[in-house]
Amino acid sequence: MILNNYNVYGLNIRSEIEIKEFKRVDYLSKEDVVTITYSKMDEDIKKSISQGKKIELIKDRIWFHVDNIATYCISNGSEIKVEVCENTDMQLMKIYVMCSCLGFIMLQKKIVAIHGGVIEIDNKAVIFTGDRGAGKSTLTTALREKGYKFISDDVARIKIDKVPYVMPGFPYQKLCESAMEKFGYDKESCTSFMSDKEVKYVVPALDEFVYEERELISIVKLTVSDVEEVIIEEIRGAEKLNNIIENIYRGEYIKYLGKMDVIYFKQCLDIAKNIRFFKITRPANKFTVDEQIELIEGEILGVKEVVV
Repeated sequence: MILNNYNVYGLNIRSEIEIKEFKRVDYLSKEDVVTITYSKMDEDIKKSISQGKKIELIKDRIWFHVDNIATYCISNGSEIKVEVCENTDMQLMKIYVMCSCLGFIMLQKKIVAIHGGVIEIDNKAVIFTGDRGAGKSTLTTALREKGYKFISDDVARIKIDKVPYVMPGFPYQKLCESAMEKFGYDKESCTSFMSDKEVKYVVPALDEFVYEERELISIVKLTVSDVEEVIIEEIRGAEKLNNIIENIYRGEYIKYLGKMDVIYFKQCLDIAKNIRFFKITRPANKFTVDEQIELIEGEILGVKEVVV
């Protein structure tokens, strides 16, 4: 068995599955390693799948099945097992490992991760979050095209060390078809896959990537509404904390794992105390990226004091 050593989101990973997008490392310590292996699923999982079940979440074991792709089992914050389906799309199989599986690993490890892309602005980290279709990939790509580097694409893993830091992901972005067209990327040269209800493309961005952690200073939530122009407002107090919790990566599954752990909640509170949180509302069916960037630069580059 050939094992590949990676470091992604600050996680030490030893994987039987080769993932070219991940950062390779020569050496991993024996402690706190996440292993990824091909493996047959337990009989109880196979039985559940045969009965039509697609996912099961208990405290120390999460498994989910994707038809014609693979079954994944994530255990104890330290192990990911994958049983692939016959004639599977191997790249799509790996996408689930890179995103959902590692997201579940972080939930099990009580590590806070926000669902969003991360851009470096003024040597600091800014997370852009929001619902599907809010324009996260378009905005983060526009910022990267403008010269800002990026730290993570879809999962913003946060480490608390007096202040919050974002750990780097991997130097690829997953872009929707409209973003590919807007920025003139060659769709034929990029790996594509079906994500939820839309096609996405995996775009390399090695030269624009930050391989080191950066202090988190702000989260920007993107929304779409019936407005005439782009609006930016700062969110404070309890609403700030609630927005952080609402945008946790795979956070919709926390309730199935039991109530939110005290340690986990305290991390969310520490994040809220040390950052500013902005909400950007943009008009639907109108390209306003330049206006969004102008407002973001005005607010982020002018950060003076955090108000909780």
